[in-house]
Amino acid sequence: MIQAVTEEIDGPDGWLGRALGPQTLEMSGHFGSQRIRLPYVPIIDLVSIITVSEDGDEAPADPATYRLEDGEVVVSPGATWVIEPKHRIRYIAGYNGSDEGKTGAVPERARQAIILSVQDLMRARTVSPILRSETVDGVGSKSFLDGDKLTAIVERTCDRLLSTLRVNVL
Repeated sequence: MIQAVTEEIDGPDGWLGRALGPQTLEMSGHFGSQRIRLPYVPIIDLVSIITVSEDGDEAPADPATYRLEDGEVVVSPGATWVIEPKHRIRYIAGYNGSDEGKTGAVPERARQAIILSVQDLMRARTVSPILRSETVDGVGSKSFLDGDKLTAIVERTCDRLLSTLRVNVL
């Protein structure tokens, strides 16, 4: 359940627009720019840039002609590979710990949203998740919040927790 909930929000297939756990990602296209913003922050490392000619020939771009800076690939002036019609940029993104040189821990808001969502899924598996009331004379009574209302509360809470982490990826 944790994995299913995480996949719903994490990385290129998720709606959060960022990478939670470390993952190797690839973007392709013709960028034609000196600065190329990488989606799905935080960026751990830039792995490679491959150029693809019109004939389909592939070649690595010279690493001396680009660098990673604040989540962007910065292309050196005069780099000839940028004129090729297509490029593939491979990079590693996600939170990878709090040690020196790391991107940090997964934000606590994201962790709590995942926990709440998993608890909601677990509650949905119970025998009577929407029991409104049950009274046994001389023993006691039970009353539960309507399942749909509870799910709506959990969803709103998760949305609020994740709202400041969301990145709009173009």
